Amino acid sequence: MGRIFINYRRQDSEGYVGRLFDHLLQHFDREDLFMDVDSIPPGKDFVAELENAVKACDVLISIIGPTWSRVTDEAGERRLDQWNDFVRIEVATALKENKIVIPVLVGQAKMPAPNELPDDLALLARRNAFVLSHLHFRDDVERLAKVIQASLPARVKTTGIRRSDPETYFRKEAELEKLRVDLENAKTSPLYPFRVQNKHKAVLGEGNPDANMIFIGESPGRVEAEEGRPFVGPSGEILEEMLQTIKLRRADVFVTNLLLDYSADDPTPEQIEFYAPFVDRLIDIIQPAVIAPLGRFAMGYVLKKFDLPEKRGKISELHGKLLKATMSYGEVFIVPMYHPASVLYSPTQATMLRRDFEKLKVFV
Repeated sequence: MGRIFINYRRQDSEGYVGRLFDHLLQHFDREDLFMDVDSIPPGKDFVAELENAVKACDVLISIIGPTWSRVTDEAGERRLDQWNDFVRIEVATALKENKIVIPVLVGQAKMPAPNELPDDLALLARRNAFVLSHLHFRDDVERLAKVIQASLPARVKTTGIRRSDPETYFRKEAELEKLRVDLENAKTSPLYPFRVQNKHKAVLGEGNPDANMIFIGESPGRVEAEEGRPFVGPSGEILEEMLQTIKLRRADVFVTNLLLDYSADDPTPEQIEFYAPFVDRLIDIIQPAVIAPLGRFAMGYVLKKFDLPEKRGKISELHGKLLKATMSYGEVFIVPMYHPASVLYSPTQATMLRRDFEKLKVFV
């Protein structure tokens, strides 16, 4: 039985559901998704069958379209008021069983008020809804997938993602957004004039706000600064390829840089000193179990931050080693690695980088 149960009303949102299902398959295994109970044998108690299906799930997604609460049958009676309505039975069971219930609004729908719902669905109105828009469908599903992943219990952990409750996930996401705004308004940055002059964007980073792993590169390139995203282009492709070797997706981790604005040259001490507090705040928000600095500059910053004995070592000596440090929230492992861009200049580096990524398997 699937761990993620998709509840919907065909007359209201069927067009959205198929599209959503296809996109979720990019984030979850097929057996993790359960959408229809359409094979109940004759003579079976269909209410019991529906209840058992929902009880077997961990998260129920309730797709709510603009007519969700108003759909009627041939006699003109509202479906939601009927005792045998599939949608009502599934949502009511999930609420009764204290499952994670995520209302997902589509087609510009609004959440129904408690007085619009039957008594056994009244608590649904108190659930914080997620909006799935037509224009930003792909990005919205990415966010929804992260919320679902954060909601799944630790006992089903399969992708190296720490399973926190949705409240923690949303709190971290909000804190990262505030950090992003502070970075964009950091006019005293030595790179701020260059950013404004070239109409670039600050690049805080991206990924799972509750990631178990953070990868820290050197600095965003010109294309990254134009898009406001780290590790796009060839370096990003190599990073994603390496993550795939240990069964992780880029959306499972958080990716950032030591400098958070584009610099045409190597990081200077002045630049590192300015951006370090932003990177420190980012780490404090996400609270990862693993920090993987990519390249000598990022490695130098991380090892000095934790005042590790290896802080004067070279990346040629330390890459792939598991170093242990302590944060306020607990133990953290530092795994220095060569920057993925090194593979572009020396293809033989790919084998070494792949071996270093293998060291991360113990955290997946």
